[in-house]
Amino acid sequence: AVVSTQSAHYGREEMAGRKVFDFIKLSTKIPQSVRGEFGALRSKFESSHATMSALPSNLEAIDWGYYAGRVGNPALVEDFKAKYGSVQVPRPSDNQTSGIGALENDFKKEVAEYLEGSKERIAKFEAALADLHAEKPLEEMTVAEYLSTKPELRAQLVEDIEARKL
Repeated sequence: AVVSTQSAHYGREEMAGRKVFDFIKLSTKIPQSVRGEFGALRSKFESSHATMSALPSNLEAIDWGYYAGRVGNPALVEDFKAKYGSVQVPRPSDNQTSGIGALENDFKKEVAEYLEGSKERIAKFEAALADLHAEKPLEEMTVAEYLSTKPELRAQLVEDIEARKL
């Protein structure tokens, strides 16, 4: 559950490239037994998030002229400046998003199929329940009447009786 600060606590949006987690919505979906640990995680996240948010988005420019005037060897400052300028911080490439999207689509298909199957199972159970409601109460029914609609049970009982005859 991720939301922007504009949309309160609903949905999933991205705001300026940052995601904001909706801890209130998430906490309603976890068991009561782990909510204390979840609260600790939330506190730790918010603390780290506040620390990271306080940092500037870009580094301050280095005043190389200031250092060139203070250091006795200006060539040393130029060397540091050249080395500093040549530093490249590699950014990892995103090679997982497309796979996650495919997995999500597969999962959505599985859920849709399961829900469709659930509708069929519900219809079967409702039909069985309607049959049970249509029967006479057991107190008013004879054994023969009860077994007349259940041939498998009748056959099993007959087999059991025959097996116990002396």
